[in-house]
Amino acid sequence: MTRFGERGRVILHPRAAAKISEYDNGGSHVTVYLLLGLSSAALALVLTPLVSRGSIRLGLVDAPGGRKVHAQSVPRLGGVAVVTATIVAMILVSLWGPWDFDPAIWPALRPFAMSGALIFGIGLLDDVRGVGPLPKLTVQVVAAAVVMASGLLIQRITLGGVSWELGWLAWPITTAWIVGLTNAFNLIDGIDGLATGIAVLAGATCGAILIVRGHSAEAMLLAALVGAAAGFLVFNFAPASIFLGDSGSLLIGFLLATTAIAGWQKGATALAAGVPLLIFALPIADIVTTVVRRGLMRPAHGRPSLSAAVRQLVEPDRQHIHHRLLALGWSRRRTVLILYGVTALLSWLALSTAQMP
Repeated sequence: MTRFGERGRVILHPRAAAKISEYDNGGSHVTVYLLLGLSSAALALVLTPLVSRGSIRLGLVDAPGGRKVHAQSVPRLGGVAVVTATIVAMILVSLWGPWDFDPAIWPALRPFAMSGALIFGIGLLDDVRGVGPLPKLTVQVVAAAVVMASGLLIQRITLGGVSWELGWLAWPITTAWIVGLTNAFNLIDGIDGLATGIAVLAGATCGAILIVRGHSAEAMLLAALVGAAAGFLVFNFAPASIFLGDSGSLLIGFLLATTAIAGWQKGATALAAGVPLLIFALPIADIVTTVVRRGLMRPAHGRPSLSAAVRQLVEPDRQHIHHRLLALGWSRRRTVLILYGVTALLSWLALSTAQMP
């Protein structure tokens, strides 16, 4: 409802004015997400060649051979460039972005920063010196516990419009989700550009859900991460001149897994479980088939034992989805582009089926 005041000026009803203010604020926030994505992408484009040269000088390269599909040594510290671009972009936009920065965003991101530092640290140590599977798994569980202690838990599962409260099962189920997806992105990082490109597609989809559901802090983090990954992909796409390394693939998987919980669970209504499962269908399918395949195999050497089974479970092989497509005679580029297309289609289905305000 409107009325005319002095000199023909339009005076809005208070509710209408509040609504317009709300839309203006939303537009400002969209600008922030775009700035975060573009600035982190630009930073990644500048930082990645520098990190690549530094990695070569330090001898931190991934040598060919074994299950590797590349034919020459490639720097493996790409995660440093992605993480640095993400952090710097968030700081720069918060200081000089054209909007009123809400300082409450930083405390909301503290659990992600603390746990993410653990994941990045153990991944970087593995890239530099090599770390066994048990220490990496232990750190991942601890990082998941940090996030869950902040209240980020999968507390209910919604299927077919019916929700089930998980109770105490929320803790082990959330741990399995976070640790599983973290390692899933590490497993698919076996061919140029695959993990990075899927991270861009899945991260953008999750970011859209977070924005619509009003989770600004997590959406900002994903906007910066997706932008940094997109800038890095320029150098990581086949033929790659630099790899993510464990520091990059583990952290990307971890942040996508944890921020997805916010969009999935927080709010008046929970998203159906099928939404995140569709978005991350490819890495989830790969890790599930890998665990089942390796778990059913008998130890190659010695008698069957628990230690032998654990070693076989983490032993690298060439039976992942991308390896099987390469075995059909597909090129690395064609394989990656096909898997991009599958992820994009599943992400679109996730968005179309998600019931969001």
